[in-house]
Amino acid sequence: MSLLRVEAVSKSFGGLKALDHVSLETPASTIVGLIGPNGSGKTTLVNVVTGQYPADGGNIFFNGEDITGLQPHEIAHKRLVRSFQITRVFPKMTVLENMLVAPPHQTGEALVSVFARRRRIMSQEKELARRALDLLRFLEIAHLCDEYAANLSGGQQKLLELGRSLMCNPLMILLDEPVAGVNPTLARKIFEKIVELKEGGMAFLVIEHNVDIVMSFCESIYVLSKGEMVAKGDPSQIQNDRRVIDAYLGG
Repeated sequence: MSLLRVEAVSKSFGGLKALDHVSLETPASTIVGLIGPNGSGKTTLVNVVTGQYPADGGNIFFNGEDITGLQPHEIAHKRLVRSFQITRVFPKMTVLENMLVAPPHQTGEALVSVFARRRRIMSQEKELARRALDLLRFLEIAHLCDEYAANLSGGQQKLLELGRSLMCNPLMILLDEPVAGVNPTLARKIFEKIVELKEGGMAFLVIEHNVDIVMSFCESIYVLSKGEMVAKGDPSQIQNDRRVIDAYLGG
């Protein structure tokens, strides 16, 4: 059974049809790529799936549940989370503080709990800090835990955003250009971490313009062009698909 299933989703902005009956499926424990030229609708699709934009038509199912029309925070609470094309760290907070902002349903978020459940809050905060540091070690940026996020390189901020997503205990993460502007060595390291997470049971839908990365790490690939899904298949099929060459690879 597919973890994420998008069925005939459409989205228009005025007279522009950004998505035209787009469908895709993502199983659990897999890395699926979503590629296409600029303006093809890739980020729009992620925005619709995660509730940033309402769909004009079609349905979205996650983990066996219809999530069409839910708000972004409601979808995140279903354990479907996303990153953004431009990283959205809190620049004047430390790396560790950025991580601790992410987990939902923290006891200390309710004002009354600050006074009535102080011991529980402290225990939860210690556990979250331990978990955050474990994830930062996994991502190999634990040495930066007390550094302000603004001082991190672009690649380090991408890793921080991935770590912050992991603090939500997701079943699936939608990654919008996770290695854009990142040097090739760190880009491969980021995807090697994604592979490790996939082997642990997590699923990923990845928008990425680095075709070599997509072909190396994604098990299946969907191709959007002008708001339509023009191809799907494994990397070897996609590389040899004339529709993809015409729409994306410039052949």
